[in-house]
Amino acid sequence: MHDVVVVGGGIAGLTAAWDLTQAGLDVKVIEESSQAGGNISTVGAQDYRMESGPHSFMGSAENVWRLLEELGINEDVVAAAAVSNNRYILRNGKLHALPMGAWAFLTTGLLGCGAKLSLMCEPFKRNGAREEDTAWDFFKRRFGEEAATYIMSPFISGVYAGDIRQLGALAAFPKFWNFEKDSGSMIRGAMKYMKAKRRRLKAEGKPYRKGLFSLPGGLGGITAKLAERLGPAVETGSLIENMVALPGGVEVRSGDRIWQGRAALMAVPPNRGAEILENSLPAAAAALRRIPMVPVAVLHWRCDNPAADLPQGFGFLVPRVEGVRLLGTLFPSQLFGDRAPAGSHLQASFYGGALDRAAYDMDDASLTELMRAEHEAAFGVTLKGLQVLRIVRHPYAIPQLTPEHPATVAALRLAVSEIPGLSLAGNYLTGVGIEQAVESGYVAASEVRTYLLGAQS
Repeated sequence: MHDVVVVGGGIAGLTAAWDLTQAGLDVKVIEESSQAGGNISTVGAQDYRMESGPHSFMGSAENVWRLLEELGINEDVVAAAAVSNNRYILRNGKLHALPMGAWAFLTTGLLGCGAKLSLMCEPFKRNGAREEDTAWDFFKRRFGEEAATYIMSPFISGVYAGDIRQLGALAAFPKFWNFEKDSGSMIRGAMKYMKAKRRRLKAEGKPYRKGLFSLPGGLGGITAKLAERLGPAVETGSLIENMVALPGGVEVRSGDRIWQGRAALMAVPPNRGAEILENSLPAAAAALRRIPMVPVAVLHWRCDNPAADLPQGFGFLVPRVEGVRLLGTLFPSQLFGDRAPAGSHLQASFYGGALDRAAYDMDDASLTELMRAEHEAAFGVTLKGLQVLRIVRHPYAIPQLTPEHPATVAALRLAVSEIPGLSLAGNYLTGVGIEQAVESGYVAASEVRTYLLGAQS
């Protein structure tokens, strides 16, 4: 019997397993795919480096930095090029730079005068925080309808591939929601938060980091290093079918194979978790099924246009009101120099999501032609030597954190408690970013250690 059986070898499960092994526990990780890492993996083809999931992490991601330091690869981290500060929004068929300074804000054509005035008045608007707020309710109240439509809605499409009118403000953007609740203003709350964080980091002797970061060769280096360090503790290619409580432990099954542990940690997407717990914990399975998941197709493509033909920056997002099916496009080769050969450009474009599942279902040829047409219209140029290098389809890509999500997670945790020693990790719990996924792994590992210590006493 192992100390802990971890079901799921994505970044959350691997982080938890790593933390538990560092505490001297015997851990077994079971991953259904042929390799560990989940969506955080990097594929190389024709001297291009393509990410299956996230393309970078933020300097503020403290749990990611903690993990990198523990793995001894924090010194390998590379910062994105300065051009990453340039971000664009498509409005009326034209790309507008997202204003990053006072003068740029005053002169941008992205927003009208009324919208700019509404944004400037945000610190003086009434505090109206409600737990039932959707993201639309929240951002419309704080920023005004135009800014919510042309800035926050595409931002939400980019992060969640979601519908601003369906996501919960508290569930999906807890930090923003609490800025308003605690400080009466998102802007005032953010300034207060950043000031306190700077003081804390300075007291802890830690640097204050800004910008975007990755590893040489891609973020897949993180999960690859975790799998390497865990070694034979990670077993791939086994689809877990069931999980049940035992006297003094937990048992998981895959066909005729059985693993037993004094405790268990489940770090799989909600749809898989529901399948695993259907027979043993139907209430937990029902709660997991109440967490919607949306599909996303990612097209990695190259072109040989001169740099002057293309926008220079991180990428661009598309408001849903534009009538363009594209969610957004990143420019990886502009951010990190090793993502494409010299003279070529690598882009990653996203289709599908909560409001356009039909785009996900398009065949490769149709999706490629749609992508070409929409980008040539947005860039205003013919794309030369365009070639799609890879299309990745994630049928259950991103969890949608609705206003009911906190109650759903509370019900899930209560149901899961019927199997003593079972903890949960994953980006469906508190947020979909790599930082939240890594943090969930650390939190779940701490819960498991606490349980095992209590079971021994």
